[in-house]
Amino acid sequence: MTILNKPWTLSLLSGLSVFLAFEQFGLVPLILFFPWLFNSMILSSENRKQAFALGFFTSFIIMLGGFYWVVYVIHEFGNLSWVLSSFLFLCFCGFGALNFPVFAVLAQWANRRILRNPSSALEGFWYVLGLPALFTLCEWAIPKLFPWYVGHAFYRQLWLIQICEITGATFLTFSLFSIGSFLGWFFNLSSDKRKSASYFSLIPLSFLCLLVGFSSWTLTKRVFPAGREIKVALIQANIGNLDKFRAKSGVLSAVDHVLKTYEEMTREILPQKPDLILWPETAIPIEMDRPSLRQNQIHQWVKEWGVPLIAGAYATSPGQVYRNYNSAFLLDPVVSPLRTDVYNKNILLAFGEYLPLGDTFPILYRTFPQVSDFARGHDQNIFHLSDGSRLGISICYEAIVPSFMRKVGGQGVHALVNLTNDSWFGPTSEPHLHGALTVFRAIEHRAPLMRVTNTGSSFTVSHLGQMSSKSGVYKAESSLRTVTTNASSPTFYGLYGDWFVLMALFVLAGMATFVGRTRETVSD
Repeated sequence: MTILNKPWTLSLLSGLSVFLAFEQFGLVPLILFFPWLFNSMILSSENRKQAFALGFFTSFIIMLGGFYWVVYVIHEFGNLSWVLSSFLFLCFCGFGALNFPVFAVLAQWANRRILRNPSSALEGFWYVLGLPALFTLCEWAIPKLFPWYVGHAFYRQLWLIQICEITGATFLTFSLFSIGSFLGWFFNLSSDKRKSASYFSLIPLSFLCLLVGFSSWTLTKRVFPAGREIKVALIQANIGNLDKFRAKSGVLSAVDHVLKTYEEMTREILPQKPDLILWPETAIPIEMDRPSLRQNQIHQWVKEWGVPLIAGAYATSPGQVYRNYNSAFLLDPVVSPLRTDVYNKNILLAFGEYLPLGDTFPILYRTFPQVSDFARGHDQNIFHLSDGSRLGISICYEAIVPSFMRKVGGQGVHALVNLTNDSWFGPTSEPHLHGALTVFRAIEHRAPLMRVTNTGSSFTVSHLGQMSSKSGVYKAESSLRTVTTNASSPTFYGLYGDWFVLMALFVLAGMATFVGRTRETVSD
């Protein structure tokens, strides 16, 4: 046995093939080797206990390489030493992607039964349909703190991913796994068996043809009902969390510094005549629903500019006076008096916007004062521009949660807006990974997405998933982008969500029934 065929080596290579395919590395072709390597690892495991350990190690490698920036967050904003921060991160790595060890255990158990005395047909269908269905089901069913699918590695391959408006990313994962699983099985067969096995290549090839064919038609032939063009100004002021903490704590000089920075950068771009101005998450470090001198100052600026502003700010929580909402505000001067729409963030980020068990043990908030304690919003309010455009709003993390964005996109929106604060994560790959995952929301709902962040990267995405040029990270930049709103009806995915998971379940149920009946026939 060579070193490349040893289980722990296969586990290591499986993990490397996944995280290196994502941002900021972007070695996408490596992801095709993942099913091959992972299946080989499972087949080489002696029992379910070893399969779980190997799958856990793969998961650990993925989290270690893809989410290393969590160490920075814990150290910088938890005021913990690098040693303790690293220890907590390693604990996080152990539980960040449990779908891999769970799949390994289930696949090892199923392989022992299905491949014990298999017919060539059963073995082929298992590799091209059964294992991909099982992996897709595990990936969807087991929650992650940061929702991502293996299929998300293809976010730049527009010629592959247009099917997401129907299936979401689950079919991407299924197809990828089917292709890689077949190749691994085929090349491990003896030469005399490959001829008959080659017919099974038609199944993964049909999936690939469907992906490419649908995407090609969408990109070149399909006509979408066009809405209006919006010239949007993305104001990225490069103001990090430490400045925000000082402003939020009531240091008026810090508040004025933040507001002055955004006001000056906005005035610089006004000669380009934007239709809409976006400031990022918590750009306005005051409660914008409470009258004050600074609230009035911002209102006056917007009236003077004559351009609608969407900005992140705070809002008061009537039920919990000691908490604020993390909110987005629309200030529209076209409507008199100044029209204001408000959205309160629904999904709060653990350890950044609240502490798990913090309400039960208040000492946690005193120990970690850097962690915010926000109230949670419950409604997905749509912002209405004076021309009738309906904008779906999300704040930061929410844009990478498909189930939440279906609630937003399902309200007949013409475009999506995402206000983000990625300054937590330092000069790491997180801002790029976070931004990449949001691309799929534009395709899933066929609505352009406008994304602005405090420290980068800011960009827009067309309804076809094409990204504009991105702003730099940790740079102050103002940019003008043009998006065309979409007037089409809700997509199939927007209406029915992850229905393809049911197809995966039906595949597994069908194979289980077939195996059971085959054994009954043999025993008779």
